Amino acid sequence: MKNVRRTVSLILFAAVVLLAIPTSTMAQGVQVYGTVTNSAGKPVPGVAVSLIHPVYGRSRPSYTDQFGRYAVAGVPPNPAPYFVEIYWGQQLIYRQQVTVSGPMQWNATVR
Repeated sequence: MKNVRRTVSLILFAAVVLLAIPTSTMAQGVQVYGTVTNSAGKPVPGVAVSLIHPVYGRSRPSYTDQFGRYAVAGVPPNPAPYFVEIYWGQQLIYRQQVTVSGPMQWNATVR
């Protein structure tokens, strides 16, 4: 019975410690952010920006705001390249290879 109480106490202690750690320290990855503009330099709102990696897969899309700004958080830095893809609805309108080694700004011009 003593071993069961001790095990339960250790589990509860571990849970409290894990909950006390801020999620920013647990999150592994950096932020990729920037703006999407058209060829006239005007912001493009409402397009989906995703990063695709052969190992990590596709990021959750970030939609550009009224100023064309986007931010994709939690991107694991890796020497293997990612692809930045921008979709207007279901149509791919931009694809570019990028290497993410830390937090970075990536601006795109679409036609």
